Amino acid sequence: MTIQARAPGKIILMGEHAVLHGCPAIATALGLYCTIKVQPRGDGQIELQLPDLNLHRCYTFQTLLDYVGRVRQSSAQGFAYEVATDADHLIKCAIGELLLRLAPEDWRGFSLRVESSIPANAGFGSSGALAVSLAAALLRFFNLKPPRHPLEPLAMSIERYQHGQPSGIDHNTSLRGSTIERRPMANGSFKLISWPKSAAWLQLRDVELYDTGPARESTGQVIAATRYRLEGPDNPLLESMRHSAERFRSLLQRPVLMPETLKHLLRDYEQALECLGVVPKKIAKVIRAIERVGGAAKICGAGALSGDQAGALLVIGAPALPELAQFRRINAPLAVDGLEVCET
Repeated sequence: MTIQARAPGKIILMGEHAVLHGCPAIATALGLYCTIKVQPRGDGQIELQLPDLNLHRCYTFQTLLDYVGRVRQSSAQGFAYEVATDADHLIKCAIGELLLRLAPEDWRGFSLRVESSIPANAGFGSSGALAVSLAAALLRFFNLKPPRHPLEPLAMSIERYQHGQPSGIDHNTSLRGSTIERRPMANGSFKLISWPKSAAWLQLRDVELYDTGPARESTGQVIAATRYRLEGPDNPLLESMRHSAERFRSLLQRPVLMPETLKHLLRDYEQALECLGVVPKKIAKVIRAIERVGGAAKICGAGALSGDQAGALLVIGAPALPELAQFRRINAPLAVDGLEVCET
């Protein structure tokens, strides 16, 4: 028996950073995938196969439970160190988190293989897709079913081991697919709205997506270092981001293509991200070149505090611009379907 679960990546179209301060955010599922395969083992061991990282390891149940316990009790500095230096950190935490939901007599060994085409630490939702696909595969393997064992809260718990305090839009976009809005409610909670695929396909049909390379810092580190700039009553930077996100939401509902409006919104939000301090100078220079030829661009995701790379870059109106040749073009469809699970 082999259980396979596959979940797509994502990009945040509008609302990153501001979403953690009560603003709406809109993300769309991206046709790059994390695929998990789980098979039973008879020796009671947990085998991890990570060919993308050239990594092959075996663990006992207790080793993974001890690891999760240590991470839970670590300081912020210790947590950041584990995320940055341990290649299979998130997978070990995910398995440990699931084991905590099982009685010891129900534990059984398995082999787990992870393959992903999603760039890591670059705003494409690699950890969210891993959390969703891994949670789905293991829930199926251990025959844990909703409503007692819902998938989404488990995926959220796994994401916390990577980002600390995630907004939830990453893994929910991978889970649901298409285009997702995280919209704040008056009581301080939020709701998730699934948009039809046509919303992204129309207004974003001419955009290009690039990978500028992984950021030096994790998403959690970038957020922790910059969130104070969005705090306080009537914060002008936050209000600017909120205004752009609301206008972008309205744009997606329009039945006609409006590329100039899209460019204007991308420029405004990109300027806010630069004021926040999450766009490296090298990337900002490329964006200025795009704007000089009448185009627009913004980073998608947390960005970076240092270095020359900031992950995902969304571009419109700058075909064959020489400055973009240094980055990897991501040729993948937007608003794809979400999680898929099968058993063979």
